[in-house]
Amino acid sequence: MIKGLSMMNTTLKLLVASIMLFLIFGIFVQYLFSKPKDIKKLICNEGRLLSQIAEDGTVYSKVNGLSCTFEKGILVINDKENRVATIEY
Repeated sequence: MIKGLSMMNTTLKLLVASIMLFLIFGIFVQYLFSKPKDIKKLICNEGRLLSQIAEDGTVYSKVNGLSCTFEKGILVINDKENRVATIEY
């Protein structure tokens, strides 16, 4: 009986440790992928938000689902649900 409880405790400890490692790894990966884009890499062209593809290049790609306007030195970004973000230049 005591041997069974000891084995169960060890199994639970390993399970909790592996879940914690998995969560820490997931948080780290989420942090790496959710870093904000550099503001200078975003431009507004005729209501379309464009993002620079390469750091040293001049190739831009349209950001789907977002539109923008440039008013008085402020980039205003809208999504389909009319949520707004502003970036001052």
